[in-house]
Amino acid sequence: LEVLDKMAANKCSRDDLINVARTSLRTKVKNQMADLLTEVVVDAVLAIQKENEPIDLHMVEIMEMEHKTEMDTKLVKGIVMDHGARHPDMPKKMTDAYILTCNVSLEYEKSEVNSGFFYKSAEEREKLVKAERAHCDDKVKQIIELKREVVGNTDKG
Repeated sequence: LEVLDKMAANKCSRDDLINVARTSLRTKVKNQMADLLTEVVVDAVLAIQKENEPIDLHMVEIMEMEHKTEMDTKLVKGIVMDHGARHPDMPKKMTDAYILTCNVSLEYEKSEVNSGFFYKSAEEREKLVKAERAHCDDKVKQIIELKREVVGNTDKG
């Protein structure tokens, strides 16, 4: 217990953390996988650690991606964008592109509660459809204007 008390008082080195993580992981998964995950886990925690604050593990996201084997597991320090094409005319590859990440839906969101619209006429329904379309178009126009402010008036994607 004295050794643990001394370690608790001092900041552990990366090597100490790796040894602790490896020991723990080798009781849970095969040794080869444990050795791979050891550095991933330690580096993920160290990447989000802030001085004199508790570690917020909600800042680490584990994503299941299609890959060949479990040994393809790796730590990505940044953003993973796994979106893919949304229609057949989208280019499969782009270089030197501007990428906007936003947490805004560009479609009209359906309510999560059971609700419905009852129209008195086809014209009333058409009016609602046009209002939804205008709402989405306004969001897209705002994004285009933001792009012009940030990168200028260029045709680059």
